[in-house]
Amino acid sequence: MTAKQILIAEDDSFLRTLLLTQCQSLGMKTHAVANGEHLVSEALSYQYDIILTDIQMPVCDGIAATRILRRLGYDRPIIAMSADEVHETGFDQILAKPIDMRQLAQLLQQTPAQDSVALQLDDELIALFYTNLQQLSSEFARALQLAQRDTLRQICHKVKGGAASFGEADLAKLADKLQHELLSDTPLDELQQSCQYFAQLLQQFGGSNART
Repeated sequence: MTAKQILIAEDDSFLRTLLLTQCQSLGMKTHAVANGEHLVSEALSYQYDIILTDIQMPVCDGIAATRILRRLGYDRPIIAMSADEVHETGFDQILAKPIDMRQLAQLLQQTPAQDSVALQLDDELIALFYTNLQQLSSEFARALQLAQRDTLRQICHKVKGGAASFGEADLAKLADKLQHELLSDTPLDELQQSCQYFAQLLQQFGGSNART
């Protein structure tokens, strides 16, 4: 049986690690982001069965991110976490903080895996994808300047999933190749040229291919 894939959005690093550990112990494949903007871009890769999101996050909170996803037709399970009362209707379930890990485990196990479906593209969704590439280009260049290897790898992972879904196979392949190089023992200095080219490519895709 294929393991469920869960996307966790939580800005608190301690709780994020705790949730990752809990979900991994349930046999799930996990990935985590720290704000709602990254939540939206990751979710639109359609590789996750379940989203688990905090409500209060920087850049874009859980409610705003969920509204964007639902408006774009995203219909996969989204579970919210909040210390406050929440009346938003876009979530499938809302868990109170502090999280009862036994309740969370039961809920995740009961939530069915999602069928593999083709992404239905419309102009608004396409424009959002290419705009996000511009943002990722800036983040990638900044991480390269600061020699943040893990951040570079995470961005490659995001681009790989999104680009493949939006028909940009060559960009997805390049992101996958660079991601594996960043996971290797190759010194970052030796990957500078490849990283700089990738950052420029993201900028070009985000600028010249944006559609409205």
